[in-house]
Amino acid sequence: MPVSYTQGFNPRIKSSFSPALPLGFESEAEYIELYLDSRIDIPSSIDGIQKNLPEGLTIRDIKRLPLFGKTSNLKIRAIAYRVNLQQFYEKAAVSGRVSREHLEGRIGDFLERGEIFLVDKKGRKINVRPLILSMEMEGDWIIRLQLKAKAGFNLNPRIIIGALLDMGDKDLAFVEFTREKFLFW
Repeated sequence: MPVSYTQGFNPRIKSSFSPALPLGFESEAEYIELYLDSRIDIPSSIDGIQKNLPEGLTIRDIKRLPLFGKTSNLKIRAIAYRVNLQQFYEKAAVSGRVSREHLEGRIGDFLERGEIFLVDKKGRKINVRPLILSMEMEGDWIIRLQLKAKAGFNLNPRIIIGALLDMGDKDLAFVEFTREKFLFW
């Protein structure tokens, strides 16, 4: 591909990547913005790149973006996550006492709160309720979660699930978190 390079002593490909993924998370949604020196044929480029990717990585789409527009990171409106609690509850002592109805009730109570204050790493109290766009059960052990994104700040879903279930990071070690997609403006 005719990629553009930075100027100077140590030229690098001009690119921008999707926001960093929290440690221990899986992802089905990643993107890269590449600056090119000339136009490309998108269908043949997808095929050419796909042939050289490791197994398991798939290019879903290539889009042209305005050269002088905002980067995609600044256009992210929300991030959708899938939280799988099955392995967690199979390993936990509470597995026989927790049902889908119990979890749905906790989610309902959690979302009815007008304010949900959590303490960040710097010790500041932050109301995260406005950042939770949706949270719902799917099946017996899957929670679908959509969190609002703010420029330069993305709330870690582990914090929300920990607050929902009243558990710390150690207790959440067997919860599977997957970033599913980005929702753009």
